[in-house]
Order: sequence, then structure tokens, then C-alpha cells
Amino acid sequence: MASDRRRSRGGFTLLEVLVSMAILATAFAAVLRLHSDSMDMVIASRIHTKALELAQYKMTEVELSGVRNVTMLSGDFADQAPDYHWELQIEPAAMAPWSKVTVVVANRNLKQGGRVHLTSYLLSAPLELEQLRR
Repeated sequence: MASDRRRSRGGFTLLEVLVSMAILATAFAAVLRLHSDSMDMVIASRIHTKALELAQYKMTEVELSGVRNVTMLSGDFADQAPDYHWELQIEPAAMAPWSKVTVVVANRNLKQGGRVHLTSYLLSAPLELEQLRR
């Protein structure tokens, strides 16, 4: 009679509850890890995008002023983006009037990542109309 009462009662044993709690804890830990990784990726993406925008900004400044008129080869973006600094590398290209201009923008707070290289070939001297026709 006592065994009939145990069988008729519904419910879980302590072992079943402990196993289910262990499975839930493992799943919850995995979900938290995925969320943390996704937040890291979002932050890294924002830093990389900002660095790309700043590199394009600096390259446009060089294009507008002309390669010969560049006076500074490194600096920062002051109030515009205080966490970023830039470096400018100007090398002669294989073809005479062109220069290879590389802008490197990096985030000061990151040791790795957040560093962008943007390279373009610009005229180092204005071409005359005769040179353009050739």
C-alpha cells in the first residue's frame, strides 16, 4: 500500500532537480558568454569604423592641400576624436609625378586592433595640360 502511494504521487526527485539545474546553469553561462562576445564585436566595429572615417578625413585634407604642402607627418585629432592619432607616410611612386600616400590612424586605448591603413596615389605636382594629353 505504501508503494502505491509513492507511485501515484507526481513530482520530481532531488536528483532530477539537481540535474536540470546543472543543465540550465550551463546553458545560461553559454548565453552570457555569447552576449559578452557580441558586445565586444560591436565595440571593436565602432572603433574600426571611426578610425576609417578619420583616415578618410585626413586623406581628403592631404588631397585638398596637395602632397607638396604637407607640413606635419603625425598628430592627433584634438577635440574631434581625442582617442585617435594619425601618421602620414609619403613615398615616391614608380611613375614620376605620383606619390604613394598612406594614412595610419590608431586608437590610443587599444594595443591591438583599432589601427587602420589607408593608401592612395596622389599627384605630387600639378600636371600641365600637355602632360595630360600624352
